[in-house]
Amino acid sequence: MKKYRIALNLFLSMAFALPSLAQVSIAPTSVFMDANGIASLYITNPSETAQEISVSFLFGYPGNDENGSLIMVYGDSVRAGQVGMGDRLRSFPRTFILAPFQQQTVRLQVRPDRSLPAGMQFTRIKVTSSAQTPDIEESATEGVSTQVNFRFDQVIAAFYKNGQTSTGLEIGNVETIQSEGKLNVIPEFTTTGNSPFLGSVSASLKNAAQQTVATQQQTVALYFSGKRKVEITLPENLPAGDYTVELQYETKRADIPSSDLVQATPITKTLAVRIQ
Repeated sequence: MKKYRIALNLFLSMAFALPSLAQVSIAPTSVFMDANGIASLYITNPSETAQEISVSFLFGYPGNDENGSLIMVYGDSVRAGQVGMGDRLRSFPRTFILAPFQQQTVRLQVRPDRSLPAGMQFTRIKVTSSAQTPDIEESATEGVSTQVNFRFDQVIAAFYKNGQTSTGLEIGNVETIQSEGKLNVIPEFTTTGNSPFLGSVSASLKNAAQQTVATQQQTVALYFSGKRKVEITLPENLPAGDYTVELQYETKRADIPSSDLVQATPITKTLAVRIQ
């Protein structure tokens, strides 16, 4: 009588996998559809194992908690209906096997809806990868073996410019909190125009002589009004006293071509702060 070994596959999902851990690489890291609603995504398998790939979509955007820390927001059906792409966005292919050291081009296409108001439409692309499951092999030894497979979810943003687009920011009250060699600068902001503000913010801490003693620069993706924290590392032995913080927001960032970004005039906010 033949005896079989049964393989059990345990899938451990790792949402928003770090690139260093992911089983496949994706380029670009943000997708911008062209005027015809078409774009390409390139998925590469750098490993020696074939990967099962699936491409899906979910509506989400960066938000913030009460402390101004970044959080992802999903399940917002109201905004999904206003600015999401919904089932108008398709991928070709949607599922496939990616052989070792091979690359697959995925074509993305969004069906334009001229009835929607002008502005930036957006969603998230989820690329799920897992090592291809081998067939259960016959074995002369009876028993059960366990095979652990990791399933990685990588999520990136996708955008489509529908008609004329504009963006901007209005900076309101700014809270500052000093702790353990850090100065947390937490501005309240209001987005203007009909598109998210995608760019960068630079924060400069200046002394009474207007000399810069600390700086911090980071990318920002501000979709809806809220708060977004900027953390400045303070130099060791920084004298206590009165300082000035200058925040400058610009619609430019290294990982996205300027032609894809909705441009705005730089926004500057200056405030006084006392370092203890």
